[in-house]
Amino acid sequence: MSFENYYVSTVGLIIFIIAIVIALVMNERYFRFIRNTLSQTDLAKGRGEGQVLSGEVEVLICPRCGYTKTIPFRLGDYVGKITNDVCPKDGEKLVVHAIYYVGMTEQGS
Repeated sequence: MSFENYYVSTVGLIIFIIAIVIALVMNERYFRFIRNTLSQTDLAKGRGEGQVLSGEVEVLICPRCGYTKTIPFRLGDYVGKITNDVCPKDGEKLVVHAIYYVGMTEQGS
C-alpha cells in the first residue's frame, strides 16, 4: 500500500468519525428541542389556547386598560413591540411587556 493511499484512507476515516460525533451531538440537541416543542404544543391544545406549560413566553399588556395576556414566544418579538393582537376590552393593540422562560416543575410524592 502506498503512502498516498494510506494518507487518504486515514484522513477520510478521521473526517468520517468527526462527522458521526457531530451528528450524534446535534441530533440529541435537536431531538430534545423538537420533542419539547411538540409535547408543549399538544398539551397546550388539549388545555385551551393561551396556556403555556414551559418554554419562552411573552406577556402582552394593553396600554390603555392594563389587560394582560401570556402567550408562547414568537420569533422576532421584543419588549416594547406593538403587536397585531388586540385587547378584548377596548380594541387597543397589545404591547409586549416581558419575555421570559418558564420551566416545567416535577411534582414528587
